[in-house]
Amino acid sequence: MGEETHAATETDETFLTLQGQANIWNYMFSFADSMAQKSAVELRIPDIIHRHGEPISLTQIMAGISDAPSPDITCLARIMRLLVRRKIFSSHQAPGSGDTLYRLTHSSRWLLIESGSGSESSLAPMVLMENHPWATAPWHCLSQCVREGGFAFKKAHGIVIWEFASENSEFNKLLNDGMAYS
Repeated sequence: MGEETHAATETDETFLTLQGQANIWNYMFSFADSMAQKSAVELRIPDIIHRHGEPISLTQIMAGISDAPSPDITCLARIMRLLVRRKIFSSHQAPGSGDTLYRLTHSSRWLLIESGSGSESSLAPMVLMENHPWATAPWHCLSQCVREGGFAFKKAHGIVIWEFASENSEFNKLLNDGMAYS
């Protein structure tokens, strides 16, 4: 193998090693996408933008969040920046003011909750169900299931999902609302 070929092989190996590291980082933090999406649903951001009828600023979004006793626009900006990168929302700079304006995308239209929003069905209830701590806790038990067998939900909560739902009306509603749209 020539010197040139050896250098190319080392460069390829270095690239593949760094690509592998980037993949692990990406997978490790992909839960943040789901949590940001969940917060957008909980804050009703898609509905706020939809009601406005045109692109909307962070200040306008914040004003639409009715139950925010001490709002943090910096936190909202971070969430929106992540969701724009993931194409849940889109953004552009307003001419003149330089404000960033946000609008719905085909993806965020699936997160509308309000009736009459033009969305015949919504994935918002499923987003809330799948990202609730009750539903995410079993994922922390997968290695235990491999070692011992059994069901992750039961390992996390001590009972199977259907018993949990029958004993917990809040979870039962969450589960039924989420499953109605799946």
